[in-house]
Amino acid sequence: MKSFLTILVAGYAIVQVAAQAPPTRNAMYVERNVLTLKFGASKEAIPMWKEYLQRVHQRDPNVHARLLTDVSGPAYTLILEIEYESFSEMEPSECRLTNQPDWKEFYQKFIPLCEKAERTYFKKQMQF
Repeated sequence: MKSFLTILVAGYAIVQVAAQAPPTRNAMYVERNVLTLKFGASKEAIPMWKEYLQRVHQRDPNVHARLLTDVSGPAYTLILEIEYESFSEMEPSECRLTNQPDWKEFYQKFIPLCEKAERTYFKKQMQF
């Protein structure tokens, strides 16, 4: 009887942990924005993006983005990658990041810091 109770309690604990585990993301598409900053603008642009992305993610945990900076290659490069579950989510009218209420205000502050930008869309084939 004691071993049965131990198994029952252990099984309950496993079910509880599984119920609390975050859902698995099925992001199949990645939008990669390569932003070339003006000379010296990274001091302002990087903290600006970090703060904005953290604020957006707190409001909408379904926004999944990655911010990268250069450590080699062309200097003053900022890369913003956004993950999407479906191709239609990449449509600007559906994009969770650019549909935030403060996006236009944020982006207008960022534009003067940016020299050029390039956007590429990728379909994820494999991840491990």
